[in-house]
Amino acid sequence: MIATATKEKTVAAFNPIPAGSPEILTGEQVLNLIKDPAFIESWNELFNACPWATVFQSSSFVATWYQFYEKEFLPILVKTEYAGKLTGLLTLTKGKNGLITGAGTNQAEYQVWLTTDDPDETFIKGALTAITRKFPNNRILLKYIPAGTSLHFTKEDPVWKKRSILMPARQPVMVINDDHFTSELKKKNRREKVNRLKRQGELKLERITDYATFVSVFDELALQNDFRKGAMYNKMAFKTDRFRKPFFLALFQQNVLHATLLKIGDKIISSNVAMGGPRELHLQGINSFDAAYAKHSPGIIHFLMLGKLLAQEGTEVFDLTPGADGYKDVLATDHKVAYTLNIGSNFDGFKTRMNFRINGYFKKAIGIVGADPEKLKKRKKNLTQRREKFMNIARRGFSSWVAYTANLLKERNKTMKCWVVQKGAAISGELNVQKDDLKNLMNYDPGDVRYSHQEFLSDAMRRFEEGGHCYTWADKGRLSGCAWVASQQSSVADNKFGGITDGSVFMLSNVYCHPKSRNQFPVFLQSVAKELAIDNPHDKFYIVTDSNDELLFEKAGFKRLK
Repeated sequence: MIATATKEKTVAAFNPIPAGSPEILTGEQVLNLIKDPAFIESWNELFNACPWATVFQSSSFVATWYQFYEKEFLPILVKTEYAGKLTGLLTLTKGKNGLITGAGTNQAEYQVWLTTDDPDETFIKGALTAITRKFPNNRILLKYIPAGTSLHFTKEDPVWKKRSILMPARQPVMVINDDHFTSELKKKNRREKVNRLKRQGELKLERITDYATFVSVFDELALQNDFRKGAMYNKMAFKTDRFRKPFFLALFQQNVLHATLLKIGDKIISSNVAMGGPRELHLQGINSFDAAYAKHSPGIIHFLMLGKLLAQEGTEVFDLTPGADGYKDVLATDHKVAYTLNIGSNFDGFKTRMNFRINGYFKKAIGIVGADPEKLKKRKKNLTQRREKFMNIARRGFSSWVAYTANLLKERNKTMKCWVVQKGAAISGELNVQKDDLKNLMNYDPGDVRYSHQEFLSDAMRRFEEGGHCYTWADKGRLSGCAWVASQQSSVADNKFGGITDGSVFMLSNVYCHPKSRNQFPVFLQSVAKELAIDNPHDKFYIVTDSNDELLFEKAGFKRLK
């Protein structure tokens, strides 16, 4: 087990120590070195002395990450020593695409080097020289470098000025103050949301400190996290990265993670698993909420209640990390500036610099013409989804284009239909139908030409937020059927069939059937009807839907209401 290194933000005064020549290690050399207790102890001393160090440079984080990801990324370590003492350390990794980044890649929110006082920036210039000599054709990207790091060499040193591009990023932070969070929770709109949540059961914020408890809830938190980020950004880290879960469990055992749950009774409606130490936490880990509670803003309520808890625990800052998420600006009490450092050839530097300037001009132009950034972001997201869908169709050939065109025509010709369902009707088979099951939704087959994966999840999240419920059926790890109920007990007057129906009406929408599951889909519809009938007092009820798969509904034994 790697020794835990906790970064204290109050750094004691220290005397400058001259740096020796940089030594670069890779692969097995690195993996062997991090097993040496004396080196880890020296690492921890340097970490605690470096004023800009974050948890992502601690031995606990980096050494653990190297051990889990050694076969996916090449470990690279540059160090300097003087009189047997570690004076500089830069931990890096090279991916299969050739890009060199800070160890941890996208799991390390801040990527920077460790040194004692180094006013001439001798260590980092020497380390970068060693890296570029050993890997002359590889670009180096450090994202993000925390505020307060010495970066004069990127603008003043003639060698690095040509090869470096430094890009600033706004870094929102929450300074922990109990009075502030108490005041925020007392605001009318927040107080009303808290009260609505409390009416559904006991509302409580729970800190997880026990490993067994963390393991027991981890899969649910990871699923909520992947569902939200899959819908918003088309990223499902825990689903696609087999090492991420064991890596997080190992970090929890080393006290690197701070985990809290917002619960109503036993139900988890929001979670936050942050990284850091006693004085500073970073929003990098798991940040999720149950979409069905979205109108109550469980994520914001969670952060405010978490702020009060952190005040009790003595934490000084919760770093919300750079990013354009709107909720960060709602919560931030202050801002810093972090930097992304991009180092390549002179041409790479020129190209990156030009792209950065073009993006800057574009953002200014948006402000001048008064365009809404959120609308532009939404349009960009829609274009990305369409591109993903069309690339998927193109890869599958002509038959997929035919199927996609046929589906478009079917969608355009949708009409509302009403089906009579007799309660207690015989079911021709048994299917394991689940209600509101995120795992089944996540197993949507992205090869289906009707929706891209992100498009499907985005639609599902929107329906949950609007109060809908879904019934799903999965077979061999693939979503085979899905149907959304907009309202469990819709008023008969709310639809055009209200005058001729005499029982409960269920609005069934976005009925999905995987092409390979059509033979069993009538049984799925019967199974959904059985679930809807459980609390229905009438002998029969009605399903109103815009699905054009009439044959499937007829095979399920439903009668069309003319």
